[in-house]
Amino acid sequence: MSKYLSPKKKKRPNSNRKLLILLAAVLVVLAVLAFAIVRIFDSTLPDSGEDKGNTDSGQTTNPDSGSTGEGNQPDGSGDATGDGGSTQPGGEDTPVPTPADEAEKIAEADYLIRGYYYDEAIALLSGLTSQQAQDKLAEAEALKAGLVKYTGQTYHIFFHSLIIDTDLAFDDKGHPASGYNEWMTTRDEFVKMLPLLLENDFVLYDITWLCEYDETTGKVMKKDIYLPEGKKPLIMSFDDMNYYDYMLTDGFAQRLDVDENGKIVTHVGGTPVKRNGHIVDIKDYEVTYDGDAVPILDAFCEEHPEFSYRGAKGIAALTGYAGAFGWRITDLDWYTEAEQEMILNKVKLIAQTMRDNGWQIANHSYTHNQYWNNKTITMDQLKYDTGRWLNEIMPYVGESHILISPFGVSFKQDDERYRYIVEECGFYIYCPVTASMNTTFYGDNMIQERLNFDGLTMIKYPERIKKHFFDPALILDRERPPMD
Repeated sequence: MSKYLSPKKKKRPNSNRKLLILLAAVLVVLAVLAFAIVRIFDSTLPDSGEDKGNTDSGQTTNPDSGSTGEGNQPDGSGDATGDGGSTQPGGEDTPVPTPADEAEKIAEADYLIRGYYYDEAIALLSGLTSQQAQDKLAEAEALKAGLVKYTGQTYHIFFHSLIIDTDLAFDDKGHPASGYNEWMTTRDEFVKMLPLLLENDFVLYDITWLCEYDETTGKVMKKDIYLPEGKKPLIMSFDDMNYYDYMLTDGFAQRLDVDENGKIVTHVGGTPVKRNGHIVDIKDYEVTYDGDAVPILDAFCEEHPEFSYRGAKGIAALTGYAGAFGWRITDLDWYTEAEQEMILNKVKLIAQTMRDNGWQIANHSYTHNQYWNNKTITMDQLKYDTGRWLNEIMPYVGESHILISPFGVSFKQDDERYRYIVEECGFYIYCPVTASMNTTFYGDNMIQERLNFDGLTMIKYPERIKKHFFDPALILDRERPPMD
């Protein structure tokens, strides 16, 4: 048989070749289609976080910045948008808030407005586009524009530590009940008066905002007060925030402290711990948020920010002979080195926490000695008294230019003792006790008189309170004994 194929057989290889070419062409077309489909599908996937040069928002990421397309600027100055917001196109770092973001900012702005933080509220609302945000912004701007210069009286009322257990305070087993009945206010009375003061348009004001001190000339100048129309500035001060030993078993708080959330608390009850005849600690006490005026006033202002102008609270007036806030920092020789460090740091923390929360701290004399009351204090005694407060109390509670006079005593402007207080000690705000509550400027100092809100005034001289504030009969504690 011939090794060559017949003509009929020779046509078969040619037919197979055409078929192979056709199949190859089909495969090429299919491959092109598959590649195109993959590219289209891949372009629709979200950014996986790899460095692709541009994010969906049009921002360029910097491979050296660690950015993963979440809107961070390479220099760290941009706002992250990982909270669900996006950024404006063109690489700008202005966030577009989500509805939830706007609602939160509007609520925060509303709280700021209630506390008279108008500028802060306006800044927070700027850039928000919802109608509700715009309405709140207009409200803040209108309230700011509506502030008026206050030309009336500035009011100043004061208290001592609050009685929290009337049974112990008035049982005559410790300090004489008559003294507590005259000079103290009970917790229930204090709690009841706060809403009445708010209803009567009083707003807490910082005493240091009433004047301006020129360090070059030593002059003290009156500062204007601007408030919403109808509001009246009120200063509150609290004398002897020291928690003396004689009070520890008489129904008062034992001392102040700061909790884990940065709030001032009171230690109440417990048993005094003695060492070498001295009370050096309290054990088995209860931590409370209503054991004295500081935590009570803080809580009321948190709930009613309209009672506090831009966060102002009160003035804590401290003596020195029993330490500060219930911690015996002026008797350090009673304690070990570790205990000394602990109580000194404790006082610093309490003072700073109070100041951060709108409180001022004042000198109430170191000794609270009777030579203040009868004005027989000599220059040597005055230098000793003020010197110890400046050196042993002020370093731990912070600088102060306020002297709350012990026993409410006042001096004439040209009295050399008063000159020493103002010129040498730097106490250019001086607060005695007088029912008229006048505020007077004398060139290098300001005198602001205070009215005592205590049992004596509420029972014997109620008209002094009724004239400006409310009828004290509305709050008078029924557990008070009769007053002769």
